[in-house]
Amino acid sequence: MKTEKFNLENSVEKSLSAALNTRRFPHAVIYEGSTAEERMALAMKTAAALVCSGGGEVPCFACANCRKAAADSHADILVYSVEDKPKAFKVDIIREIRAKAYIVPNEADRKVFILENAHTMGVEGQNAILKVLEEPPQYVNFILLCSSKSGFLPTVLSRAAVYNLGQASSQGADIPRETVVETATKIALASAAMNDFEIVKAAGAFEKDRLLLQAVLPVIQEIYAAALRIKYYAEEENSEFGEAARTLAHKLSRNALLALIESTDSLMESARLNANHNLLVTAVCTKLRRAAVN
Repeated sequence: MKTEKFNLENSVEKSLSAALNTRRFPHAVIYEGSTAEERMALAMKTAAALVCSGGGEVPCFACANCRKAAADSHADILVYSVEDKPKAFKVDIIREIRAKAYIVPNEADRKVFILENAHTMGVEGQNAILKVLEEPPQYVNFILLCSSKSGFLPTVLSRAAVYNLGQASSQGADIPRETVVETATKIALASAAMNDFEIVKAAGAFEKDRLLLQAVLPVIQEIYAAALRIKYYAEEENSEFGEAARTLAHKLSRNALLALIESTDSLMESARLNANHNLLVTAVCTKLRRAAVN
C-alpha cells in the first residue's frame, strides 16, 4: 500500500500530524467512518510516522523505517485483519496480540498494532484487550479500525482517542467538519449546564436537518470519551475539542460521562433506524440532560 504524507488540508489528518510531531500521540486510537480502504491508508500513514527515525517531521520517507513501512515490510508494524462480521475478531487473536505487545520492538523505537474491523470483537475480546489498553508498554501503539465505534464498550472507548473520518457515502458529505465540531461542542457543553434551556437552544441547529444530527452525534460521543480519559487518567487532551473535554471533565462525574457515552450510543442507533426526526431531537435533549446528572 502506498503511504503518503498527511493531508494538512484535512482537519483530522492535521490534528494527527500535530500530535505525532509533538510526541503527544495517544497510545491507542480508533479510526471510524469513511471506507475500509481509507481507514487502512490512514492507519499505515500513522504507523509510518510512529516508527520514523528521521529526526524531523514525521513520516520522513527517507529513513530505513519509513521505507520499510511504505513497502509493507516493517517488522514492528503488525496488521491483523478479519472479515466484517459479528465476533470475527476472536479472543484467541486478542490474546496473541496482547502477548506480542510485551515483546520489545525489533527495529524501531515503537511497535504498532493495526486491528482492522476491530468493531467485530465480542465482549470477551474487548475485555481481553482492555488490560493492555489500560497499562500498555511505553513502546506500544494500537490503531483500531471500524465502521462505527458504537460496537465498543465504554471502557474501551475511554482508553482510546476516537477520530471520525466522515461518512463513506456522499450523504451528509457537504457538511463542513468545522460545523459538525462546533455544533457537537455546543450540545456537549449544554448537556452539562445547570438548566434545560441551554441544550434545547443548542439542539435548535437540528431543526429540519437530519443529516447534521447524524453527523454530530458521533462527535458528541468523542467529546464525552475525551473528557472521560481526562477524568480517569488526568491525560492531556490535544484534539480539536480538547478545551470542551476539559470543561466537561471538571463539571461532570465519571458515572455521568459513562452514562452520556451510552446514551449517545442509543441516540445513534435510533438515527440509523430512521426514527422520527422531531422525536429524536427531543430525545437528544432529554437523554443527555438525564445522563449528565448521574
